[in-house]
Amino acid sequence: MKKRTIKNILLSGVLVGAMMLSAVGCGKASQGADTEVKAAEDNIEGEAQSEGSGQVQKIVIGSGTNYNPYCYIDENGDAVGYEYDVLKEIDELLPQYEFEYQSMAFDQLVLSLESGKIDLAAHQYEYTPEREEKYLFSGESYTSYITYLAVLIDDNAKSLEDLTGEKIRTGGSTSATTQILTKWNEEHPGQEVVLVTSEGSSDEEAAAALKSGAARASVLKKSDVIKMNTNFSDDGKEWLKSVGEPINNSKTYYLYRKDETELRDAVDGALKTLKENGKLSELAIKWVGYDVTEEE
Repeated sequence: MKKRTIKNILLSGVLVGAMMLSAVGCGKASQGADTEVKAAEDNIEGEAQSEGSGQVQKIVIGSGTNYNPYCYIDENGDAVGYEYDVLKEIDELLPQYEFEYQSMAFDQLVLSLESGKIDLAAHQYEYTPEREEKYLFSGESYTSYITYLAVLIDDNAKSLEDLTGEKIRTGGSTSATTQILTKWNEEHPGQEVVLVTSEGSSDEEAAAALKSGAARASVLKKSDVIKMNTNFSDDGKEWLKSVGEPINNSKTYYLYRKDETELRDAVDGALKTLKENGKLSELAIKWVGYDVTEEE
């Protein structure tokens, strides 16, 4: 049990005792009870302050609502997925911290991080130079994240060059895919693709957009392509495929504000422990179906 919780329990006991005392007396007895409560409060607060770095610090974690199986809201309204389970294991290994969770849309996470509303953002963040300029990355990764173009099974496109002028779903406006394809357009005049950002859309909406031709391609992990084929096939057959070379070959990391080095180092140590004891791989297999902590 964490020290802040212990303090609350102790203080509650003193308050109950004081209330009982005031119930059987009045005047000076009541004043004495008040004095006793105040003294107990001061004593407990003083002990907490004297512990210095031993105090439990609340850390607000931000993660997503709509990326199954990594971070999403289930049918019961609970925040679940690989991200949340890994963070709960990390919290257990760090008694100096107490994690509190806030679920929000992907693009809101980095805005909340910048404004100080959250202390750590967790949403399968790939490395990009643009992100590194603004945020502190964790030193330890926790998932392999390799993305490819995904097109309909009978589409002959193999690369971005084959998709000039075509619409490609890219995820949120702050996603790595959006940043990478924006840079592609800047560096390949005459071969630009049309970016369709899809913040907050569901897998069902993504499947509908590809099947209807509202977008010709998306950028997905191979495991996401498997998920789409499994969940949204009309006839039991594969309807989507990944093609070409990786759009991005990265790991995933937590994001912090630049000055959060102490928190970053503590979480890195916990992540390393979860890798060494096999728990990280266990959670990956539980949620994704295979060990996404390794190369895909």
